[in-house]
Amino acid sequence: MSNIQSSAEFKDYGQQQILLLPPSLEELIEPNHLVRVVNQVVDSMDVSGLINQYKGGGTTAYHPRMLLKILLYAYSVKVYTGRRIAKALRQDIHFMWLSGMSRPDFRTINNFRSSRAKEVIEALFEQVLLFLVKHEHIKLENYFCDGSTLAADGNKHKIVWKKNAERFKDMAGEKCRELFKQIDTLNAAENKQYAGSDLEERGLSAQEVTAESIDEQVEKLDAIIASGTGKKHQRKANSLKKKLREKQAKIVGYEQQIAIAAERSGYNKTDTDASAMRMKNKELLPAYNVLAGCEDQFIVSVSIHQNTNDGSCFNDHLQKLKTQNHELPKAIIADSIFGTEQNYELLEKEETVTSYLKFPSFHAEQKKSYKQNPFNKDNFGYNSESDSYTCPNKKQLTFQRVYQQTHKKTGYQSTIKEYQCQDCSGCPFYSKCCKSTTGENRLIKVNEKLEAYKQQAREALNSERGVLLRKQRSIEIESCFGDIKHNMGFRRFHLRGIKKVETEISIVAMAHNLRKIHLKGIKKAA
Repeated sequence: MSNIQSSAEFKDYGQQQILLLPPSLEELIEPNHLVRVVNQVVDSMDVSGLINQYKGGGTTAYHPRMLLKILLYAYSVKVYTGRRIAKALRQDIHFMWLSGMSRPDFRTINNFRSSRAKEVIEALFEQVLLFLVKHEHIKLENYFCDGSTLAADGNKHKIVWKKNAERFKDMAGEKCRELFKQIDTLNAAENKQYAGSDLEERGLSAQEVTAESIDEQVEKLDAIIASGTGKKHQRKANSLKKKLREKQAKIVGYEQQIAIAAERSGYNKTDTDASAMRMKNKELLPAYNVLAGCEDQFIVSVSIHQNTNDGSCFNDHLQKLKTQNHELPKAIIADSIFGTEQNYELLEKEETVTSYLKFPSFHAEQKKSYKQNPFNKDNFGYNSESDSYTCPNKKQLTFQRVYQQTHKKTGYQSTIKEYQCQDCSGCPFYSKCCKSTTGENRLIKVNEKLEAYKQQAREALNSERGVLLRKQRSIEIESCFGDIKHNMGFRRFHLRGIKKVETEISIVAMAHNLRKIHLKGIKKAA
């Protein structure tokens, strides 16, 4: 071993305390750190609603303002579970400074998040919005809206499908009907009351099987068992009774599954409020649909839905936006899935709002191939006097009927008019004009109210301001979802039940806004 000594010099190092008094945590926190933004915003908030959640009595509680601070800061730095937050309060100087060296355990943190904060989360979110408006981060002029799916805290292998429950229930019901026939046969052999009547004629094969109808049959079996007229009949009755009870339990279970699913195609056993949704990677997972709207990349409103179709959820989202902001923004901009007749009608009723909702065919209409396609119904000539359309072969499509079409998810009714050509036989354009393989005449369906809304949308979207807002939309709201999913690493919920999930997504949205305030402050200082 070499004995050559190094000539390098080092700073003094000692693990024992070298200061008489420990340094203040205030000195260790950078002036422009994110934790100071969280502290400033929460200190400016009115948390009286949160304080009122505490009834008093017993031992003293941790202050809800402090708990709200550490919860928002934790979500801002990708710490989501109660145990990890409790660990950070013992090890991280930023958490220590924010909590004033208080150390609530994970049970206290989880109870605050899922119970007390849950009851007043909308009021807390509104307080953050008031801060944003007061400090001129947002003006509530342009509202960019979109939706995204986030996985639920549920086992992906425990999805219950409503169609399967209905099918299994029908199968169990069919087995019960067969047992009902055997019971009637047993009764007939017991007391000879049916003579030679055909059991099928009594409608047993079509009888609806319910828990009550099974109870009625069990009563018949109990009467046979109690009669004591024959051990053979008693054994048979006991066997049938056991089978009926098994089927009854299954039917009750399937009915419960159908009731839980309600209007959804299915649900998850771990979190029954979560719906099965197809994610962007094509994986089928229990999830929630998150609708959010922003301005200048600050989230102004967020809502949770069990329906995967963003357009169908827009009405509920709009009502929540009204509740939180007390008024709607001057312009609402959204993608083509939101461009439905119902949504256009909703915004038409709001006189102060300008709608910039695309409709599904908007982008296709901008293409030359769409505009120059003579067989597209939108390019057919219309004669208002005769109320008819003219096809490329100069034949008329005359009015046939009008009917009401009901939307399956929302129940909204649209008025549809049908027009059909009288004779397409021998038409040289038939293969290009008609999709029918059976030789039917060309039929088109027209929703006049929707067409009028689409024309208004075209004018707004193709205006100078509309073009700018369309370009800005993808940057605005997609950046918010990108920050939440990628930078914050929040890709699935950590709470179960739609109410708790609404609380968590509101906390995530508030944390995103605090991060955005911090970034703007850094850029401004630079």
